[in-house]
Amino acid sequence: MPSTPPTGDRPKTRARDLLRKHYGLGVGPPPPVVGKSVSDPMDLDSAAFDAKAYYEQLITTSSLPTLLKRENELLTEIRQLDSERQSLVYNHHHELIAASDTIAAMKSRAENLDADLDLLRAAFSEISRLSAEVAIEYPPHQSQHSSDTNTT
Repeated sequence: MPSTPPTGDRPKTRARDLLRKHYGLGVGPPPPVVGKSVSDPMDLDSAAFDAKAYYEQLITTSSLPTLLKRENELLTEIRQLDSERQSLVYNHHHELIAASDTIAAMKSRAENLDADLDLLRAAFSEISRLSAEVAIEYPPHQSQHSSDTNTT
């Protein structure tokens, strides 16, 4: 039976997946490692991770070379995750600045458009006024057909 994240985690997971998809980093959590449970307190990526228990288990069961190797692996992973985070922040910041510039340009054009619309409104008012004057000065004539039929 597939496990679903608790209701509170769904928006966070969805938002994270959308960001990862947008930046081409892949969507969803990493594929599950065979033999590890989602609630494994010894799995660093598990929500149930227990740092103290992990540390105690690592110290008591590992040799010094193994501990040093694990330290290097963790430092590499931390640097990689930090780099990904910085990249996401930079790209997001860059897109926000571009969107802000676009909005400013649209606002500037809209302000210029207001002046043009005012001129157009004034022109249509003048056309309506002149049309009304013409209609008063030269009322519409009856059609030619009615006068032609009376002369016959």
